[in-house]
Amino acid sequence: MGRRDLQRNAADPQQVKFAERKARQAEEVFSVCLKAVMTTGEGRLVMWGLLERAGIYRSVFDAQGSRVYYNAGRQDFGHELLAMLIEQTPEAYLLMESEARRRAAQTGREAEAVQAAAEGAESNG
Repeated sequence: MGRRDLQRNAADPQQVKFAERKARQAEEVFSVCLKAVMTTGEGRLVMWGLLERAGIYRSVFDAQGSRVYYNAGRQDFGHELLAMLIEQTPEAYLLMESEARRRAAQTGREAEAVQAAAEGAESNG
């Protein structure tokens, strides 16, 4: 439920205070939950996956131009998520990034091993 749903009359100080209080409470609950998610390896893996899907590490450019605005919107949300993670869980964010780099390096080593095995089979075949 958004703030507007809680406040029908912006001129009514009681409604404004109530909506502001509820918005602050919702932000506090969200912050606590975000911190809890970032305490687990699974939570950090999911959050990293969301950042990657948002495309924060790639260009929004599309050669045909039809997806630029869509990509920019996803990326903008990803940047918002990134800012929240860094602001609210800086140590967990750094750990998450380190874990992601380790996974990427491991995947790279595995891909090289598969490619080397394929090349060896071709030269022997």
